[in-house]
Amino acid sequence: MFQGIIIAVIALLVGLDQLTKWLVLAYVQGKPDGITFIPGIMDFEFYGNEGAMMGIFEGERLFLVALTALVIVAFLAVTLFGKFRHYVLFNISATLIIAGGIGNLIDRLVHGFVVDFLKTTFMSFPIFNVADCFVVVGSVLLLVFFLFFYEEKAPLEAANGNETDSAPRS
Repeated sequence: MFQGIIIAVIALLVGLDQLTKWLVLAYVQGKPDGITFIPGIMDFEFYGNEGAMMGIFEGERLFLVALTALVIVAFLAVTLFGKFRHYVLFNISATLIIAGGIGNLIDRLVHGFVVDFLKTTFMSFPIFNVADCFVVVGSVLLLVFFLFFYEEKAPLEAANGNETDSAPRS
């Protein structure tokens, strides 16, 4: 059941990401000035990003597809079957990272680029998308998890039964 919930949430988040990108391709692409979303704060402006964040690895599509697929598979394996699967915060962060990775991977495979469209107007910042938000928020939560919540149990403590395997933790 746990695995089914994780997969369902990932699918829902990927669907949300792909819906926003479809809307951008249908209604924003081709408009040279984009669409004002929140005046003075954010606009929708289409940008086909052939690289990774902030344009790094531009033109390295195969590398980015392979790397993204590898990270997704690794996070899925650890989330569904690894030792961290009982930690709620880890599951939330990994789910966000996986969903964001899948969303951008779909773009690379279907379009040959990632559909970016969220443009901040109050400061200079690269254009990004919903999947990027998932990855960034998930990564920050993962860092918080490892810095403040996760404690490595000594093998002797685990063998003595001080670690339960039943209930999810923070």
